[in-house]
Amino acid sequence: MDQLLKLADQRPHFFIDILNSINDAIYITDKNGVTLWVNHISEVMTQVPRERLIGRNVRDLEREKVFSPSVTRLASEANSNVSTVQEVKDGRKYIATGHLVKDEYGEVIAIVAHCRDITEAVKTSSRLRETEELLEKYSQELRKLKIPLHISDDPVKKELILHPSTEELIGKIANVDTTALITGETGTGKSATAERIHLFSNRHKAPFMQINCASMPEQLLESELFGYKKGAFTGASTSGKQGLIQAAEGGTLFLDEIGELPSHLQAKLLHFLQSKTYLPIGAREYVQANVRIIAATNRNLEKMTEEGTFRSDLYYRLHILSINLPPLRKRKEVIEDLAFCFLDTYNRKYNVNKRMTSQVLAIFQSYHWPGNIRELENLVERLVILSDQTIDEKDLPQKMMENKQLSGFLNQADHFSSMPELLKNMERNMILDALKVEKSTRKAAQKLGVTQSLLMRRVRKYGIDMQAESAHQQ
Repeated sequence: MDQLLKLADQRPHFFIDILNSINDAIYITDKNGVTLWVNHISEVMTQVPRERLIGRNVRDLEREKVFSPSVTRLASEANSNVSTVQEVKDGRKYIATGHLVKDEYGEVIAIVAHCRDITEAVKTSSRLRETEELLEKYSQELRKLKIPLHISDDPVKKELILHPSTEELIGKIANVDTTALITGETGTGKSATAERIHLFSNRHKAPFMQINCASMPEQLLESELFGYKKGAFTGASTSGKQGLIQAAEGGTLFLDEIGELPSHLQAKLLHFLQSKTYLPIGAREYVQANVRIIAATNRNLEKMTEEGTFRSDLYYRLHILSINLPPLRKRKEVIEDLAFCFLDTYNRKYNVNKRMTSQVLAIFQSYHWPGNIRELENLVERLVILSDQTIDEKDLPQKMMENKQLSGFLNQADHFSSMPELLKNMERNMILDALKVEKSTRKAAQKLGVTQSLLMRRVRKYGIDMQAESAHQQ
């Protein structure tokens, strides 16, 4: 210190030279904010000459937008040191700190503002943020491209690719972190849809956990979801148990068949959705969790809320975002694509090269598919295993053939004006078919399940030429 004072005595402007040599702006005012002195960088920063700053109050300069806000004013009003981001006329930004200078009695005698240019740092940070956002966007697009290849062995998931409207909706829901509800009949691909939302989301690197609420006893479901502390109940593990919510931390928990969730667990789930906290069995303190919930059901939850079997507040909490997966019978256009997709999968699985006839595909189109995509998948696997090289009509289950006959009946109905006329035509055709196959009227009657005399009366009624039918057989 003595050496500094000695240098100051030898050079009157010693300390001023030091302040001017600093690359940051130094701005000194009295306790009221009147400018006393500024260094050279302050002139550069404000683009105002020193002589036009000294003697001016920072509040007037602030109103003139020389700098905004004035960190000197903020420090004076707060009666403490203050830091803020300050902007000057040309748009450049500075990190500014106002330091209070006090005397030995604690009274403010001056305020020193120290300002450092952060414009380039802000631009770099902004560019970095934009780059990160762009990388995330590209990353999501790449995941969309990779996922179909990755899951090509799972036709149920591949089916979603064939449905552009569902794919687009999945992308939108994946971009946000809100609870989602997937509805649809059994076998429409609800689980695959939930997993796809997870894979497209920012949570894709974290776990995807799922549980079927209908497949587990009520007394076990709560511990599976929320876990328990050691000694929570008789027979509990001495180390406690981790619940699925904890296991899914940072990721997604898929609750399938949410309509089967018991009422007391509905209340606990609602609490978790509202607060993101839950209480493990036997615990006294709530646990925080960062987990997204996706639920699914094949039941009408809105009707269940009216009947009082499902909490309305939970329903509306789950129903913020929803996807309804239509049944396969309403999407006839994808049945053939799916059938070939499944065929290819199971041909490779069982190392065979089976093929389907056009007749089989036509029956697939007319069938109502009560089990939806899952039924189609299971049927194709069975056909690949049990059929000969070519999968034909004879390989199909009886219910599908009956459905074919019913479809033929309904198609015929369009050509007749009344039911009696349609039934007469059907009876006549059945008799003709039997007479073509059997060599005698007795055997034909047996095939039709009627007496020979009844058959002959019908032959006469419909004017069937027996000689012509006999000649046809020969």
